[in-house]
Amino acid sequence: MNVGILYDEIAGRNAAPADVRDVLEAIEAVVVALRELGHAPLTIPVGPDLGAWTGLLRASRVDLVFNLCEGVGGAAAREAHVAAVVELMGLPMTGSGSETLALARRKDRVNALLAAAGLPVPAWTVVMPGSRPPAGWDRFPAIAKPAAEDASLGITQRSVARGCDELGAAIEEAAPYGPVLVQEFLTGRELAVGFIGDEPLPISEIDYAAVPDGCWPLLSYRAKWDSGSEEDIATTPRCPASIGEETRRRALGLAEAAWRLVGGTGYGRVDLRADRDGNLYVLEVNPNPDIAPSAGLARMARACGWSYTEMIQRIVREAAA
Repeated sequence: MNVGILYDEIAGRNAAPADVRDVLEAIEAVVVALRELGHAPLTIPVGPDLGAWTGLLRASRVDLVFNLCEGVGGAAAREAHVAAVVELMGLPMTGSGSETLALARRKDRVNALLAAAGLPVPAWTVVMPGSRPPAGWDRFPAIAKPAAEDASLGITQRSVARGCDELGAAIEEAAPYGPVLVQEFLTGRELAVGFIGDEPLPISEIDYAAVPDGCWPLLSYRAKWDSGSEEDIATTPRCPASIGEETRRRALGLAEAAWRLVGGTGYGRVDLRADRDGNLYVLEVNPNPDIAPSAGLARMARACGWSYTEMIQRIVREAAA
């Protein structure tokens, strides 16, 4: 098949943020895997000129779109727009559709959906930019983070608050990114369940044992993207997670229910966290997460016994079906 690989054109610029540039590793690996599978990949940068990249898709007669576009011009809000255009063109596409991408981008709306379905989510509220901390909020520690961003953008150690004054400062720091999600900060184990189609992968865990005294066990922006930093070194992914059978069943059940509720297809990841008593809660649902060889989903696939190429083959099969 002719496969068009879409990605945000600014990813190739040196000035692009680390989380945006990271997609280049995935592009290179996907190109190699697709060629090994006998496909003909073509990388297509997506910019604000709609006719330019859609024209390339048409001219190249692509049979399938491999969607690695996490926004346009670094704006995550446009991720769903790109998927919607591909859908209007009638082309099969990897990953989730535009409706799911738009929904999952708003963490507060996903929380409302999950809670309405009876799934456990940490206590939360949403604060609009310029607003004060919610009156009567007493669930501390609490975290304030952008409600409409991904890749841990806007999340630092200062995002976690012990009291109202710290919470006000944390909200103010997150407000430039738009609506702010204020949520009870859980300090138990952090697990993740990946999916290829509807098939769950081995459960992964973030090990916070090396977090220095005085720091929060938190996957901040620095922990994700500042390789070699103290926060990066202190957050170690382990897959498969060393958990008991009851915890495994509970994590899988919650993750599968959350994945279905948001309409996830193709591939994705559901993040969970426990409170101090070991009760699990759904933190986030992430359609189309990072699939670079060094990222979490590929780590889960390896724990399942799949090569990277086999993982890509399964993702393509889901899209083609």
